[in-house]
Amino acid sequence: MYLEGLSLALHLHPTHVEEGMILTAEHPATNLYRVEVSGWDDNKSFFVENSELEWVEDSNKQVTLNRGLTEGAVIFLRLLQPISNDRARPVAYQAEFLTRNPGQRQFRLRPVSSRCKAKLCQ
Repeated sequence: MYLEGLSLALHLHPTHVEEGMILTAEHPATNLYRVEVSGWDDNKSFFVENSELEWVEDSNKQVTLNRGLTEGAVIFLRLLQPISNDRARPVAYQAEFLTRNPGQRQFRLRPVSSRCKAKLCQ
């Protein structure tokens, strides 16, 4: 009886694992988050700008801004709708220029590693 039920369940809900894997590999999931971006632009002026963080499944993070940044500039992102209190704090990223569209520039974001040694910061 159990095997008949299992067979029926598999027939009603076929699993196409290979198709799903191919779809995921070709089109990784992308999430968009509203963020506040702050830092110093290429004119050395401090700015605060709202944008969207595009986070692709393979950890690629990008943001589009209305201003230029010097290559390797450190910027700070803060989620505008934090899920928890921890996420309300700004996180530092290093910006890498990708492309320029009329009036906007897109940057890839790399996490900034702490310059502090774990034993020295405690």
